[in-house]
This record gives sequence, structure tokens and C-alpha cells, in this order.
Amino acid sequence: MRQARPIFRTLILALAATAAGAQAQTFPSKTITMIVPWPAGGATDAAGRVIANELKSSLGQNVIVENPAGAGGSLGTVKALNAPADGHTLLMSSQQDVVLAPLSYKAATFKADDARTVAMVGHTSVMIVVRKDLPAATLGEFVALMKSQTAKPLSYCTPGLGTIYPLIVERMNAMVQTKNLQVPYPGFGQCLNDIAGGVVDFAVVPIAGPFPGYVDNGSVRALAVLSDKPNPRVPKVPLAKETKGFEGLNFSLWSAVHVNAKVPDAVVEQLGKAVLAALAKPEVRKTLEATGATIFEPMTPAQAHALYLKDVQQLEALAKTVGVTKQ
Repeated sequence: MRQARPIFRTLILALAATAAGAQAQTFPSKTITMIVPWPAGGATDAAGRVIANELKSSLGQNVIVENPAGAGGSLGTVKALNAPADGHTLLMSSQQDVVLAPLSYKAATFKADDARTVAMVGHTSVMIVVRKDLPAATLGEFVALMKSQTAKPLSYCTPGLGTIYPLIVERMNAMVQTKNLQVPYPGFGQCLNDIAGGVVDFAVVPIAGPFPGYVDNGSVRALAVLSDKPNPRVPKVPLAKETKGFEGLNFSLWSAVHVNAKVPDAVVEQLGKAVLAALAKPEVRKTLEATGATIFEPMTPAQAHALYLKDVQQLEALAKTVGVTKQ
């Protein structure tokens, strides 16, 4: 009887492997849902819809896009990661929803490692913009102005308290010993409108979507790009690292496709190949790059997940440094 137990255990494992293989072979077997945890119309939503449209033909199933927004991306991310781990629910993700939300919102009942990376999609730099009549034409003058405003700190707007943008500003403050006042908004649209209207002094915004247009038409003034090389969308804006004290100020925002961490390897591999095939199409790249994104070089899901985990570690360390707490 004792000798039968190892044989029985081996049989169970073999059946499990066969079942997993069968699941991969039959995937997808129903409609796929692409969850974008932000309102429709934004840069993440636009990328998600482009990819979803391509997956319809390559995977042979309908792909619908849902936008359960709220709590810094927490609500949609919870829905995606709580879905059955069969690969039929995808998350169009960013640092904000899968990494920072669990550190900032009580509604985010998940951890960063509950998500598994299917593919890294695109990345973009950020820039510091100020109201057009702010008496600071360079980043150096801007720092001097902030240091002089001790009685009434300069104000900056963000798309929410728990987002990456106040982390960037607080990192900047720590580097040059300055202080300012955060004004959280529900999103970036009204935030930029209020900078253009002189209500708020500055913001850190992505060089993507409609935001460079505010610089192009003179509604706001861009002082610096927080990157290691100039951005082709705003080529005349200097790099922050060229200003003394900001040598290490470099941030990149990314978008990716994630799934529940328990989705089988074979399904993740199939999804990863489908997303990479979509990103390889010139018309898809052109559409995404028009928003200001730079498409990542092709990676396997394992390579993409390693890059994701590296960024998780860095962002969690930064959040700890600036004292992020859950709301």
C-alpha cells in the first residue's frame, strides 16, 4: 500500500499537467475582457483599445474594454486580479495602479506581486510645466523662486494624492531642499486648465496624450524633462539633470499588460506573443507613438516581469522615503 502512494501521486501530477496543457490549447475559449482602470479617453485607455482591437483578430475571440475607474486605479485593478486565473481578463496597467495603489489606497486589496506581466507596451518621460506668467524661465530660477516662497509655498496640482506625481515632486523637494503645496484633482484635465488659467503654479505631467499640446500653444511653459535624453515630442525643453542638484532626477512612466499571477505559463506565453505581434505592426506603433509613447523593445513575458519587479522595488523604496501612507 505504501508503494502505491508515490505512483498515485505521480498519476495526479501527470493528470494536472495534462489538464494545464489542454487549457492552454483551448485558450481562448470565450470573450476576453481588457480592463483599463482609468476613465475612457486617457492615454492608457487609448493604448488599451488599440491593443484590444488587434487581439480580436489574432486570438479569434471578441475583446471588450471596460473602464472601472476610481481610487487611483485600485477598483479596476482589484476587478482584474480577482477574475478567474484563466487569461480571459487582462489589465492595461501602469506604475500607478499595480505598484503605487496598494501603497496608497485601502481599496487596493492586492500586492504588486499578485500581478504577472504579459508584455511591457510603452514608456514616456515626464516634464515640469509652470503657469506662463510664473517669474521663472529656467529650472534653476524655479528652484530659487520656491526657496524664496517660505510664507506662501508654490502650489502644484496632481491627478490624486496617491499617484506617482507627488512622489516625483517630493523627490525633487528632497534633492534641493524646497517645499510646496499639493492640490489634488480628480484627473489631469482640470489640473492643466487651472495652470493655464493661473490658479495653480506648476505640475509634473507625462509627455503624452494632450499634454504637450498645452506647451505647443503657449498655455503653459515647460521648464525641464526628467529623463536621461531629450524627448522628441518637446526637443527644445532642457533636461533636468543639466541643472545643479537635479543630476539624478530621472523618471519614466510605463504601460503594460498584466494578468492574475496564477494564470498558467502557456497562456501567458500565448498572450505575450499576441501583444508583441500587435506592437510590431507599423500602424499600431504609429498610433501609440503619436500619443508620446516609446514602444519597448520586444521581451518575453519572463523578461518583462523581471523589468516590472525591478521597478516595483525602486518605487516601493521611494514611497517609503517620502512617507506614503494608505488613505
